[in-house]
Amino acid sequence: MKWKGQISVFLSLILVCVCGLICGLLESARTAGARCFIQTAMYASMDSLFSQYHRNLWEKYRIFGLEYLEEADIAKEYSGFLEPYLQQENWYPFRLEDCQLTAKQVLTDDSGTYFKQEIMDYMKYGIWTKEWNADSTAEAIETLDEAGQVSDMNRSMEIQTKDAWKLEKALENLGKCLEDQSKLKKQAADCLSREDGSGFCKEGDKLIKKLKEIPGLVEAYEKQADKLGQQLTKLKEEYEEKTPDVRDPVREAFLQEILEYQSYTDQDGERRQQITGLCEKANNRILLVETVQKEAREVEAYIESWEPDDDDDELNTARLWQPVQRHFAQYQILTLPFHAGIQDKEKEGLLKRLREIAQEGILSLVIPQGQAVSEGTLDIKSSPSSRISFEESGMGILEKAIVAEYCQVFFNHFCDTGGKETAYELEYLLFGKETDQENLVKTVERMLAVREGMNLIHILGDSEKRNQARTLASAVVGAFGLLPLVSITSFFIMGVWAFGEAVTDMKTLLSGGKVPLMKGKEDWNLSLEGLLNFAAGKKLEGSQSRESGLSYEQYLTIFLFVEPGTRLLYRIMDVIEMNLKREQAGFQISDCAYRVDIQAQFCGKHVYFALGLLKNIGFGAATYPLAAAISRAY
Repeated sequence: MKWKGQISVFLSLILVCVCGLICGLLESARTAGARCFIQTAMYASMDSLFSQYHRNLWEKYRIFGLEYLEEADIAKEYSGFLEPYLQQENWYPFRLEDCQLTAKQVLTDDSGTYFKQEIMDYMKYGIWTKEWNADSTAEAIETLDEAGQVSDMNRSMEIQTKDAWKLEKALENLGKCLEDQSKLKKQAADCLSREDGSGFCKEGDKLIKKLKEIPGLVEAYEKQADKLGQQLTKLKEEYEEKTPDVRDPVREAFLQEILEYQSYTDQDGERRQQITGLCEKANNRILLVETVQKEAREVEAYIESWEPDDDDDELNTARLWQPVQRHFAQYQILTLPFHAGIQDKEKEGLLKRLREIAQEGILSLVIPQGQAVSEGTLDIKSSPSSRISFEESGMGILEKAIVAEYCQVFFNHFCDTGGKETAYELEYLLFGKETDQENLVKTVERMLAVREGMNLIHILGDSEKRNQARTLASAVVGAFGLLPLVSITSFFIMGVWAFGEAVTDMKTLLSGGKVPLMKGKEDWNLSLEGLLNFAAGKKLEGSQSRESGLSYEQYLTIFLFVEPGTRLLYRIMDVIEMNLKREQAGFQISDCAYRVDIQAQFCGKHVYFALGLLKNIGFGAATYPLAAAISRAY
């Protein structure tokens, strides 16, 4: 009898061990499932949190951003989405102990990297029309750089031309002085021929005064000649610095023009030797006139004091004046041994006037009739680009193309204001000024410079237009002018002709028309006669009939290619923030999160390890901690 219960006890012990093993395995599996459940709950809660993106920011600009007031609000809101999962009656009983935001990145962080990524993510889904690819973008940037360099060189050479004209003006002043000297010498000689000594002395004083002006005029000429020589040295340095990236035909054309300037200064060096010699000659003439004046006074004094010895004595005055007349006849009139100055002053004035027109108000030249300029202002003092410090980071060519096209899709400009108070958004992206008018002025100035450069490139490659410019230059300088002066005047005419055509181009673009980046003969609008009429006050008209070429908006897009990438991104944020503030006061794009990292601490309850009496008591001794972290970005 004493052995009858042993098997039962043994089997009971084995059963307890087996049950413990099975429960342990089940609890282990359940714990693994609990971890999966918690992770799923956290992902789902994060999806719910990120679904609260700023609606206007998305609907108007296709940018995702999670707006918040305080960092603690993000964790609190996330906990609210997580709580329903923890309240479920299931095999995974948990309680949220703590939830913290461990890290976050907002759209304005890291020099706009996250904001740029939002743009890229949106544009890659078929929104980008691929009007620009990496090759075409690089080509457009190179063309823009070349046009800018050509325009800068043209302005520098215009300065040299004006300095050359000033040098000719100095020679004109000297020539006029010598002409006056010739007239005064003739008048003095007439006085002597009439035996008018006092009249000769008066005319002699005038002649001496005029001769004394010559050294000052020569000095003024020498200063202008020295200035021109220094400017030519500077021009050569600019040529070496700015033209390496310019195509060969254009670079060679500029080099040829510089050689013409060199030739002009070289020939002027020969003239300078002749001119500087006038000072010594003028001093010699002054001494001669003063000596003759002394002789004339002596003759007059003798005549006045002469008394006849008898009634038959007569004074032969002609014989007395003959030595004086012969002495004064030795005076050789000073002249310039060459032609100097500009012949057609009217045309010269009109050509100079063309550059002055732009300085008087560029918008009045190019704004189409009947269109008003926006008076909108932008609050840039509190904008992201002003209140947030950033460092410029590189942006690839293709990225620039995509960002530029994003701007083209979502922002307005002069030709399409969209009825907004601040209408010129693309123009602001380029220049960041406080008013629409300032941004438009800067845009027009840059676009004019580019069009001027491209137009000059066309003229330099068109022999017919170059011949027309040279013909006009010959008329301005005169048939007897220095040949190099004709050449440099010709280049000046080509430069202002390119500017005049650029004004026509701008009127076309601002009227909604198109202008090719590189023009052909059939695309040219302005004749030289029309250019002179424009300088005289006649308005230029644009053309909207052309279907080929680039629109105003497309030119702005090209300009965006060369803008520093980070600065462009922050100016985009400026415009977005300013526009959304009109509907939501106090909105700041820097309060919109792009990425958040959250860590949560949970308290889990064992199910299979808990004693039967403790199963319904709640979280007690049969609990264990669980930590989980999640990171999410738009």
